Amino acid sequence: VVVDLLGDCLTRLGRNEEAMAVYSDAVERGLIPSVYQRPNTLVSGLKAEPVWSDYPLPDITLSEEEKTMIVDNVVYKGLFSGVDASLEREGVWGYYDLATQGSFLEQECEAVPGICDKIDAAKFGDFDRVYVSLLYPKSATWPHVAPDNTKLNIIMPIFGAPSLRIASTTLVLGEETVVIDPSFEMDLTNTSDDPAVLLVVSVAHPGTA
Repeated sequence: VVVDLLGDCLTRLGRNEEAMAVYSDAVERGLIPSVYQRPNTLVSGLKAEPVWSDYPLPDITLSEEEKTMIVDNVVYKGLFSGVDASLEREGVWGYYDLATQGSFLEQECEAVPGICDKIDAAKFGDFDRVYVSLLYPKSATWPHVAPDNTKLNIIMPIFGAPSLRIASTTLVLGEETVVIDPSFEMDLTNTSDDPAVLLVVSVAHPGTA
């Protein structure tokens, strides 16, 4: 925790090389597994890859009409809540939960008719949380990591094409679904004049089964 706090402070001061030096020293001392994977709780033995290309995705496709409905009903009606402000580098980062702790939220799902049923029917397996992630125009997050390495995030782009930097890889979240391990350092950036909207399903890491 101390290592991550020091590294985070240096990063926010623009002293990125010094932050990486702190993380590298911690790796050499056996305090963290890598300069990028730094969860507070690390379950040993789990496959560790920032981006998963071989994850068996369920068969689910959202139509353009469904995507537009999510944007209209969640974003433009202001139903979302703000993420911890300390993670916002600039602009606004928000979310709208559709499921938490493995259960869909009836009232929240009513705001996006049919979407929760479609996700449920897709059989994502042991999922924990389903939410809509929103990044306002000209917004960005600070680098951050998940608290542990027991989950993966399946990210389905809904609107816009924000960039996701995870570990040393940068992805443009335009159309293709991607699967990431959020225990690796990541940040989101939306440089466009429109909001960026993503649908995220958090599932159990296969290695925990």
